Amino acid sequence: MYWHLGNGPVATDLHASRSICDSSTPRLRRRVTTMSVPAVPASPTSPTARLRPVEHPDLSPILTHFVTRGRPSSKHVPANILAMTPKARLESILWQGSISAFVTFSGGSPAVCMTETKFDGLEFLIRDRGYQPWGLIFGRQAVYDAGGGPVWYTRPGEYARLDPTQRSWAVRLDPGSDWLEEREWRIPRPPRPDNQPPTVPLANLGLAGLLVADLDWNCTRLFPYGTDDGQPAGYYQPLNFHVIPRFWWNPTARKLQLVNGTT
Repeated sequence: MYWHLGNGPVATDLHASRSICDSSTPRLRRRVTTMSVPAVPASPTSPTARLRPVEHPDLSPILTHFVTRGRPSSKHVPANILAMTPKARLESILWQGSISAFVTFSGGSPAVCMTETKFDGLEFLIRDRGYQPWGLIFGRQAVYDAGGGPVWYTRPGEYARLDPTQRSWAVRLDPGSDWLEEREWRIPRPPRPDNQPPTVPLANLGLAGLLVADLDWNCTRLFPYGTDDGQPAGYYQPLNFHVIPRFWWNPTARKLQLVNGTT
């Protein structure tokens, strides 16, 4: 689904859509407000059993997927994705409408990885661990309903005895491999027979917000000849982008700040 921003100066010499954010692009009116946890959408599915509501002050009702981390990616991530900037990766996910799963350092099945850390923890990962402030925020219940759950941080002896399926859920814990601060969740997916990465649709994950490093970014794309589903030429945004809360990394304050914007 696309959100039409208007025609604007449509370039007739373009032969494909392009992502832009310049002076000719319709802007979002914005204001920066105090920090708060985003409202978590209801899970797209209706399971019989639901997780207990989050009440503990050290637990979070949201999970965050960073599009890149402060350390090398798994060798299973394709070169074309590694070559993309964090902003381009996030735009690709939003326009594709899904997140691709890749085999992690643990081995096992491809998985989409997230962190359960709260906002002060997200700020720590960005400020002190080199994470790039580009990502997606999801509802905890929706991720669980989509097959996700927390990983098992296990000692080397137990880790060595795990089979490949169990490795999909495990992270080795020893003095040379201590990633407890990531508070990781995963959504494993079976490999595809065509060797393409399996995907998890955003519609299944209760998208609650975005992390962004650019205050003016609006994920706008120009379709000079109209969209594939018959919409007229013009500027578009993916999904319901105009209502998704965006949390901007303020490099001066070194804090995340909520950006409210409407078209």
